[in-house]
Amino acid sequence: MVGKKHLTSLSKCLGLILLSIIILSLAGCSASNEAGKPQENSQKTISIGISQIVENPVLDLARDGFVDALKEKGYEDGKNLDIDTQYAQGDIALTTTIAQNFVSQNKDLILAISTPSAQSALQSTQDIPILFTAVTDPVSAGLLKDMDSPEGNITGTTDMVPIEQQLELGKTIFPNAQRVGVPYNTSETNSQVQIELAKEAAESVGLEIIEIPVTNSSELEPALSGKIKDVDFLFLPSDNLIASSMSIITKVALDNNIGAIGVDEPMVKNGALACEGLDYYKLGYQTGLMAVDIIEGKEIKDIPVSGTEETELTINEDIANKLGLTLSEEILKDAVMFKEGN
Repeated sequence: MVGKKHLTSLSKCLGLILLSIIILSLAGCSASNEAGKPQENSQKTISIGISQIVENPVLDLARDGFVDALKEKGYEDGKNLDIDTQYAQGDIALTTTIAQNFVSQNKDLILAISTPSAQSALQSTQDIPILFTAVTDPVSAGLLKDMDSPEGNITGTTDMVPIEQQLELGKTIFPNAQRVGVPYNTSETNSQVQIELAKEAAESVGLEIIEIPVTNSSELEPALSGKIKDVDFLFLPSDNLIASSMSIITKVALDNNIGAIGVDEPMVKNGALACEGLDYYKLGYQTGLMAVDIIEGKEIKDIPVSGTEETELTINEDIANKLGLTLSEEILKDAVMFKEGN
């Protein structure tokens, strides 16, 4: 017969064994979690400030791509990520205020969508990592000196479009065209760069560029109306004022039976005839992957500025019909056709 002392000793031993098993099990789980991918990819919430010059379909796509790339890599707003998006409503001075607020809030990273937003961010901090997107020529904009070897605290993605390709598209659709009207915002560095590139490209295509400079949206309709009778089609550059004023451009163009060649799909969906355009969602997505690299320890100097050479021909079928155009099978075979309501 076992005595009480022996029973007590046995119970204690069994208790110690059970406790050891539990501790070892917990340690094993912990080790397993450490070996695998952490649930939130970060021990702290990463704070990102997004400065966007204006709300328009093009820049919104870039922002959405950026956020989606982070989410797909395990960084989600409201969980391990805090995204603060601020819009300057087209006011360049306000981009400086937004950037300075982000610096005072000690954000972990700043995304600047547009050239003015990027310039203001860089002027406001040399410490916080800055990514830009929807910037046509970051070197001319003074953001960096070498796109392949970024210095300082800034890099990103460029939306430089194949301008010669756009003008060739216009010449193909309008074979008798001689003069191309280009409305643009004189205060945007992006637009000034594109005007010069368009002039160079136009010579090889056999076209003459007719500049239509404006400083704000209220000037656009009278400026267009004053010169549109002198042109055979319009070329719409990557310009935030132009992208935000497509309804005005479309009305004046259609009233004068003139087609507009844009640089991206949102322009076509909002009234341009066609484009050989970039996908701004993909561009923003590329920038989001850069953000992941920075969050996980990669240095700016090791992240060269990148862009995309992929373009897609998009045609607005409704606009083509309103202009009374019959497009060739050669053009249509590779085109994505957009029709209102589809």
